[in-house]
Amino acid sequence: MLLVASARGEMCGVADYTERLAAAMGEIGANVRLEMLDRWSFSTMRALRRRYGEPQTIFHMQYPSLKLGRSVAPGLVPFILPNSFVTLHEFGLFNVLRKLIFVFPSFLSRRVIFSNETEKHLFQRYFPFSRRRLSVLPIGNNIPRTFEPAADRTMERLVNFGQISPNKGIEFFLETVARLRASGSSMQVEMIGAMVEAEADFAAMVKNAAALQGIRLRLSLSPADVSAALSQATLALLPFTDGVSNKRGSALACLDHGLSVLTTHSQKTPPWLADVTHGVASPQEAAVLIEKIVAGDIARSRSPEILAAELGARDWRQIAREHLALYQAALRR
Repeated sequence: MLLVASARGEMCGVADYTERLAAAMGEIGANVRLEMLDRWSFSTMRALRRRYGEPQTIFHMQYPSLKLGRSVAPGLVPFILPNSFVTLHEFGLFNVLRKLIFVFPSFLSRRVIFSNETEKHLFQRYFPFSRRRLSVLPIGNNIPRTFEPAADRTMERLVNFGQISPNKGIEFFLETVARLRASGSSMQVEMIGAMVEAEADFAAMVKNAAALQGIRLRLSLSPADVSAALSQATLALLPFTDGVSNKRGSALACLDHGLSVLTTHSQKTPPWLADVTHGVASPQEAAVLIEKIVAGDIARSRSPEILAAELGARDWRQIAREHLALYQAALRR
């Protein structure tokens, strides 16, 4: 049983992750069910136990998600649901009170799972006795490669892919494009993603800048259409405000589609991502680096062997197998 508090079709990265994990488990033969809950509550979890609480059932909570709510019920899951697992996707962003509700899962859940070592180490600092219950499993590519990278990418195309909202590095990207245009570049530029409706002023700023700089906005595309768009691109600029990390599905998608990825590096950036991407710290630096890559002065690909190995580890079926191995080990115990 994979549990997430969200609704189908809503823009929620954790719900998307959970749906893809459930699909991959089904593809390799697991008996899996996905429950998308209206909210976390004690009554909801008791109902789940009554309905599915056979001895061999695994209950795996994904947290947080769009409908995370204020209930402390997620922290009491081990008391209500047997064989409970929890994956914490954004533990570092929780306030102290929200972190502390996971004291019981830290020593009663079968496993607490994270997408990267940084989050795992932070959790261990809060709950030192939890060390043997913690695991790291990578996230997979959130855009399946349904279109292979074009073999004849003769036209340079620069893209930004991800949520188009404040604090996502959008201003960095727009300023980089402005610098490229000022230096005479006529390369195609696209922004692929979704606008956040509540940020009307920001959306208007982006649309005005796009019209001024000749940027094509490709909004709310299906995963297949995103794959098609990425397969035609040559470069991606993803200036995350806190640096690229294992949690950045948009970076994984661009790398998997064969793009040269320029992005920001930070202490959160694992060595493999630092190896396979071009690090940039400012729009000026990004514009200069893009021009050098286009001119052939700098190699487009960095550490292709490392990239192939890391992308292989992030195949959804492989991630599903690693989850099933943890479940089977728990049931044996």
